[in-house]
Amino acid sequence: MSDTREGSLARRIEQELEGRAGVNAVVEVRGEEVVLSGRVDTVEARQAADDIVAELAPGKRLTNDLEVEQVTPTEVSNFYAGEAPSAATPVSLEALADQEAEIEPDFTDQPLSTSGLATSGVDTMEEEDNVYFPPTDPVITTGDRGEVQVLGGFSPSSDSSVEVERSALDGQYGDEAIADAVRRELREDAATTDLHIDVQVRNAVVHLRGTVRDLDDTENAQEVASRVPGVQDVVEELRVADL
Repeated sequence: MSDTREGSLARRIEQELEGRAGVNAVVEVRGEEVVLSGRVDTVEARQAADDIVAELAPGKRLTNDLEVEQVTPTEVSNFYAGEAPSAATPVSLEALADQEAEIEPDFTDQPLSTSGLATSGVDTMEEEDNVYFPPTDPVITTGDRGEVQVLGGFSPSSDSSVEVERSALDGQYGDEAIADAVRRELREDAATTDLHIDVQVRNAVVHLRGTVRDLDDTENAQEVASRVPGVQDVVEELRVADL
């Protein structure tokens, strides 16, 4: 029964310490002794814990093991080898040059040599923010006379230059123009160029019909069609062939 009373008293003291003094402490009641353990930010918080325990457990002996962990603000002088310059005292250019001369050089911040790239035929003057994309498999077809024609496949995706003609009447994308653009994108994208898909568009909703090899083909076709400007939705009605 005493263990129940001691546990209840310990919980009450913990709640009061947190609510009244902001102290998160572990409280143990051992007979006539109350033990506090944990960490506080200030000496005042440790003293406040003493007062709260004395109020809630009068007559019991208090063992306050709370550690005061004070955070010392960083001094500006810690960043200087000598005396930190004050805001009122200007620092001369000569003094700054002397300070920089004492700092060990950082060889990691050096420009990369491009002489090897230049001799290999790489244009080193190209803008640095251009992102390199590895080429995909080229999309190849043959013309009326049997000549080989490259449709695409060297760009990150076929949507790099998707163009859809707008209607001359209202400036909107017409269903037929969207359908032509979707067919062109399916033909020029390396992931869908060899798929035989029928494309129909009604009220800017694209319907894809036909037979493909697997689910990846259906996902690729739906992704290519959905990125054409003017497409409101893509209804995928493709059938996966039985192997």
